[in-house]
Amino acid sequence: MLKELAENIEIILPKEGLASKLKEAEEKNRPLIIKLGFDPTAPDLHLGHAVVLKKLRQFQELGHEIVILVGSFTARIGDPTGKNKARKPLRQDAIAHNAATYIAQLSKIIDVSKAKIVFNGDWLDQLNFAAVIQLVSKVTVAQLMQRHDFNKRFNENQSIAMHELLYPILQGFDSVHVNSDIEMGGTDQLFNCAMGRQLQESFGQDPQIVLCMPLLRGLDGKEKMSKSLNNTIGLLDEPNEMFGKTMSIPDLLIPEYI
Repeated sequence: MLKELAENIEIILPKEGLASKLKEAEEKNRPLIIKLGFDPTAPDLHLGHAVVLKKLRQFQELGHEIVILVGSFTARIGDPTGKNKARKPLRQDAIAHNAATYIAQLSKIIDVSKAKIVFNGDWLDQLNFAAVIQLVSKVTVAQLMQRHDFNKRFNENQSIAMHELLYPILQGFDSVHVNSDIEMGGTDQLFNCAMGRQLQESFGQDPQIVLCMPLLRGLDGKEKMSKSLNNTIGLLDEPNEMFGKTMSIPDLLIPEYI
């Protein structure tokens, strides 16, 4: 079972963490809580998301509890991962519209009837300023500057807004709220997921295991698949459109897509 679950995972943090969590679940006869988050910054999920969702389905089929976390609050900030400038804030109605489309898309890969769907606005909207100060006091600026994109922008004298620095802390606090045993994501989410481990320990919880799947490159063969780069194959694309896009990918990408 461990070998099957670990297959195709690029990063396991800590290295022996998955094995120990699975052993703990068996000994205590309880399912693991597996967290996967999506910020509804666009209405469409794509094949890049499917890479992680397929692995999530493996855990679900083994009886573990799947928590799909919709970033109804964090979408207002926008994940700064890999960005050289701050994202434009999304309107609340746009976020709600995008989030409403996700259930049907997720159901193509996982059994949403057996998954727990939560929205982080339900608890992050309730934080008062004193609670925010208490939360951010658990993290140092030096730690945040270890993140590659923040460090790069700082060294290039590019601006980093305070709300961007808060993003990984809020994602980490989501893990505290759901008390996740495992958080899944792409390799670009390693820093944010590791922040969840730190905050869980600060709040007296066992730190989650981080499982990072490889990033699927988009149709251009260069950047990761991303709606903002217009290089995606959407999960809800029409079959003919999906076929046409797939046939257009560079030959070098074929092994990745298989």
